[in-house]
Formats: sequence, structure tokens, C-alpha cells
Amino acid sequence: LSDIASGRVLSPQRLGAGAADRVPGVPLAAVAQLRLVPELGGITRRNGERSNTVQAFLEPYALISESLSDFERLRAEAGIVLPPGYRIEFGGEDELRSEAVANLMAFALPLLVVMIGTIVVSFNSFRLAGVIFGVAFLGIGLALFGVWLFGHPLGFVAVVGTMGLVGLAINDAIVVLAALRSSDRASRADVEGTVDVVVGATRHILATTFTTMGGFLPLIVFGGRFWPPMATAIAGGVVGASILALYFVPPLYIAIRRRDLRRAGSKATASPRAAWDRVAAAVATAIAVE
Repeated sequence: LSDIASGRVLSPQRLGAGAADRVPGVPLAAVAQLRLVPELGGITRRNGERSNTVQAFLEPYALISESLSDFERLRAEAGIVLPPGYRIEFGGEDELRSEAVANLMAFALPLLVVMIGTIVVSFNSFRLAGVIFGVAFLGIGLALFGVWLFGHPLGFVAVVGTMGLVGLAINDAIVVLAALRSSDRASRADVEGTVDVVVGATRHILATTFTTMGGFLPLIVFGGRFWPPMATAIAGGVVGASILALYFVPPLYIAIRRRDLRRAGSKATASPRAAWDRVAAAVATAIAVE
């Protein structure tokens, strides 16, 4: 302790270039008081295991997810190999994001059950409900593709935007299916009748898509670094959900109706592949006209 107290520390004065300008410093005992304070020694444990906590603080306006990705990349390039029995766990924003996503999933499961029950009761068909949720599942992938396309990190905000997209994707599929079920010709798996119904629903779906994208465009362009991941997830997923509703739902509906008619002893008017080609061509023509 005496050696530490007699050690010299540099003063805040700027050192000059010459030998005469050099400041030898002052002893530490002249600017501070040193004393020994007893403290209980302990071993830090987390979940029953010994742990050492290393903290890092970022510059202002730096995204945590990007900084963490850079750190992991640099650590991988350095080739650091931990001894046996050691591992690295990241806390902070990464840990909080995992907890938040887990909490969302805990609430999402009951809501999903309610949504499935509502759609099954509305359409009185598990197969049509499966078509709708198939569109929602594929829409999630398209939302994540939108986040990746714009180069945004997959953070908590992007996950929230992806979950919010599911309702929009389900809405487009419900509009098309409800229109198909209300048409007698489409219910008989008639291709021309299906084309007419899909073309009639195209205007509504395109209007909904463009208005949704327009609403999120300011957040994509001027949202800073926080909101664009959510905005791109919803906007990109809405575009993909509209395409799925117009090109994916009608052929599946025709295939389901053909099977029902076959069981009832009737003959369908076209094969699913032919129906797919006819509906796709008609919808593309309608979009071009719009």
C-alpha cells in the first residue's frame, strides 16, 4: 500500500516537447487518501454456475444488434477458442429481446387458437382455414425477406412488424375466399367463374395494398434507424400476401371443390393445373389494366 501511495501520477497539464516542459507528476498520496476496507469475498454465480460479467457501452445512436453482429464477426476472425467448460452468453438487448419474444409467443398461442376457431366457424371448413393460415405462414417469410432486402437487422421491432402482418395477410385471403364461396360458378369449380370473382376482388386487394404501403412509406424513408425494420416487414409482407391471395388461394379452392364434387359424383370442369394457369393469366391481365 505504501508503494502505491508513493507512486507518481501525471498532472492534467499538457506535456511539452522539450525536457524542461516535462512534468514529473505528483505522488498519489498528495491527491488522494488510501485506506484498507475489509470486504466479504464471494463468487458470482448465475443459475448456479460461476460467471464473470463483462460490460460494454456503445456510442450514441448506435444500434445494439449491429454492434453485436460486428463483435461476433471480429471474435470469429480472431479465432478465440474458449477452454473446455467455458461459454459466452450475451445479455442486455439480446437477452431482453429473447424474453420479449417469448412473452409475445405466450400470448400469441391463445390468440392463434381463437383465430383458428373463428375462421373455422366462419367458413365451416378446416381445409379453407388451412388455406388462410397457409397464406399467413408464407406471408411471414415474405416479411422477413423484406427486412433482409432493405438490409435491416432482425430485431425486436422487426419481429413485432412481422406478427402484425399476419392479420393483414389473413384479411386478403378471407376477401378472396369469401368472394369465391358466394359465387355459384366458382363453387362448381368453374374456371371462368373463378376468374371473374378473382378479377372483381383484385381492385379491393390492390387498393388495400397500395394504401398500406403508402402509410408506411414515411417510416421507411424518414423513420431513422428504429422504425424502418417494422415498416419494411409490414410493407413487404403486404405485397407478398396480396400476390398469394390472388395467385395461391383460387387454385387451392378449385382443387378443394373438385374433390368435393368428385365425392358427390359430379365432374369438375377443369384440372387444378389448368385452373391455376387460367386464373394467373386473368389476374395478371386485370392488374395490367388497373
